[in-house]
Amino acid sequence: MFSIIVPSYNRKTEIPPLLDSLTKQTDLRFEVIIVDDCSAEPVDAEQHYPFSVTVIRNAQNQGAAQSRNIGASNARYDWLLFLDDDDRFAETKCAELAQAIEANPTANFIYHPAQCTMVNEGFGYITRPYSNPADLTLDNMLSANKIGGMPMIGVKKAFFFAIGGLSRELKSLEDYEFVLKAVSATDFNPIYVPTPLTHCSFHTKRASVSTNTTNTQSAITEIEKNYVRSAQQRKNFALNAQYMLAYPNIMNLSRRAAKYYFAMFKLSGNLKSLIIAIITLISPSLAINLKRFI
Repeated sequence: MFSIIVPSYNRKTEIPPLLDSLTKQTDLRFEVIIVDDCSAEPVDAEQHYPFSVTVIRNAQNQGAAQSRNIGASNARYDWLLFLDDDDRFAETKCAELAQAIEANPTANFIYHPAQCTMVNEGFGYITRPYSNPADLTLDNMLSANKIGGMPMIGVKKAFFFAIGGLSRELKSLEDYEFVLKAVSATDFNPIYVPTPLTHCSFHTKRASVSTNTTNTQSAITEIEKNYVRSAQQRKNFALNAQYMLAYPNIMNLSRRAAKYYFAMFKLSGNLKSLIIAIITLISPSLAINLKRFI
């Protein structure tokens, strides 16, 4: 029923525990497609599993978005799920999604919360996507991505390709742009499952998260050009853009994040943004820990 797409780049050791974790699924009607994005050490999956495992190796580095597209192009099943190599699915994820889809046969998109862990800080929180699919409008999504990233969604393969898959042009925010594309489609038909069905791990000061916001700013410019039409959408997106620029800085525990939170305060007048800006200037680590409460 599901094709689980896993992009991987220079993280070969993450694959065996990921595949082992998937053996615990209570519904094994799925295949796994690992797209090795031209890693220095090729990924292999020689062990036998109670599901099909296919490894595709890109001849040259394509990036996570295009690797997911390549995985989708090789999918055998009608529904696509996406899993990053350091994240994990809840053991009942495939079973619960299958049950929801079978009860809603015209659906082409499914989403759910995630259990997130800030590994270095030692705490977790659960994301809060919109629980009412009617709220998944372009106006609302331009304010904030209240669906989540690729590991928190499932997409019918035909719908994925009908809206063009993930953008290969963007070098940042590809998953967010995909959400905007999905909610803008006239035949978008989502369903919501309220259970946190993906466990996502986040690491502050990780080498893969750069404080260089050039790619993020370029993606913001492109998204604004393609999706922002009204004055209200422009206002909504301007605030969200500052949050997206703050994110890589706060994840690197950089005080530079404070200027983006302060910009959010100037745009919105929301005192919470001002307080976060001040706390970030004092201690970015303390600001990260606010996620325990807000």
